[in-house]
Amino acid sequence: MVGLKRCIVALLSVVYVTLTTHIVDAANNFCATALNKPVCENMVKGSANWDEAITKAITAAMTEVAKASKSGHPECKQAYKDTDADLKESMEAVSSGSKRSLNIKLSAALTSLEDCTNALKELKQDVAAATTLNDGVDQAIRACLAVDKSKTP
Repeated sequence: MVGLKRCIVALLSVVYVTLTTHIVDAANNFCATALNKPVCENMVKGSANWDEAITKAITAAMTEVAKASKSGHPECKQAYKDTDADLKESMEAVSSGSKRSLNIKLSAALTSLEDCTNALKELKQDVAAATTLNDGVDQAIRACLAVDKSKTP
């Protein structure tokens, strides 16, 4: 009887580890190509599918833009507005199922953010401060691109 109990406990342990590994792997697959995997994985935590993961990621990126916009350099206000608009259009692309458009809009959001840094360089302003502030937004958008890339055609 003791031997049977040990076998059952061992079998349940194997089943548990197998199921847990598959669940963790599903979350990690969304961020397989992310440059900063912990940031990406935190953004999509709890997502059951790609649509949920990309929606969470874009929402998190929009939150980062809002934070940067409030405390960012005045010269970057337009770049933040453009980045936010690109992210909103990205969300619309998700809703419409247009994967190609989504990638274009996310890339445009990243470019809009880079416009801030470039504008400050041209004005000989403190680029390091803007770069630090924009880092969270940059990482969030790059995580969105990684999640976008994880969707199989």
